[in-house]
Amino acid sequence: MINAAIVGLGWWGQNHVIATKDSDKIRFTRAVDLAPDNVRGFCDEHGLTLTSNMDDALSDPDIDAIVLVTPHTQHADQVVAGAKAGKHVLTEKPFALKKADGERAAKAMVDAGLTLGIGHNYRYGAAIWKIKELIDSGELGEIHHIEGNLSHQGQLGVQGWRRSDEEAPTGGIIHFGAHVIDILQWYGGPMREVYAQLESRIITNDVGSVLVKFENGCTGYLADLMTTPATFHLHVMGSKGWARANQWMDTNKVVTCFGAGKPEESGGHTEELELPYRNIYEQVRINDENFAAACMGQENYLFTPQEMAHTAAIHEAIAKSAASGQPTKV
Repeated sequence: MINAAIVGLGWWGQNHVIATKDSDKIRFTRAVDLAPDNVRGFCDEHGLTLTSNMDDALSDPDIDAIVLVTPHTQHADQVVAGAKAGKHVLTEKPFALKKADGERAAKAMVDAGLTLGIGHNYRYGAAIWKIKELIDSGELGEIHHIEGNLSHQGQLGVQGWRRSDEEAPTGGIIHFGAHVIDILQWYGGPMREVYAQLESRIITNDVGSVLVKFENGCTGYLADLMTTPATFHLHVMGSKGWARANQWMDTNKVVTCFGAGKPEESGGHTEELELPYRNIYEQVRINDENFAAACMGQENYLFTPQEMAHTAAIHEAIAKSAASGQPTKV
């Protein structure tokens, strides 16, 4: 069991506490929030010692790890501070918005011999996980193309730092689109080049799309819309078959198609797999517990520091491409 401090106790920070209630791997005992009066009741209910200063958590010898649910531009410095204090750190996505910041934060944790975590809970979703198994097993053959697109309305009416140009320079691609970026590079490996475009239809940068080239020669595509009803589409196409997930990112259904190898049967055979469902709370809990077990040396963590740093490079390249209108190296 590790003791953790949650830094940033807004709605998503509270979800970490709720999701891990009664866990035998991680226990939140401290909370840090800049508006303590707003969350005092929640802290009392969940037995959290409340403070408005992150240094209090970093200097507490009873705290093993900190979980950051803070503005994106603060992540790198806070991860480095955690490393200096000897604390394991899990930060919410995006890991960072600049390549240099991502590399600096990852290096600090690796050099300190500490576990670094990231809040991409959708990797633990049933369909996302199953498609990764199909890729790794070779059942889909050589992967040629990967695409993921989604729409959501979670930022409509939202005010504050999450909607600022500094914290979300590419709009929805920073928000839920960050999850798609993580999934694409988990499936396809490091990205080599991106070509992005942004449009503002109802709110700033509410339509974004990116063409991707991976280092291994695979191509890809991602899109994020912030003002249309929620939907999700993920499609991986290989030399032996394809796999597809629809509806939303927590879906438990995967459609597969494997060709017979004959021109007259080029349509292949499709099959729908229905998997045990994992809701968002279960995904957050699994991620937090996987992180905690890695902190204790009991499990390997699903994400690597190199992957996390790479997502920061991707975000920076997407922003540069959208601004220049040109393909940009990652």
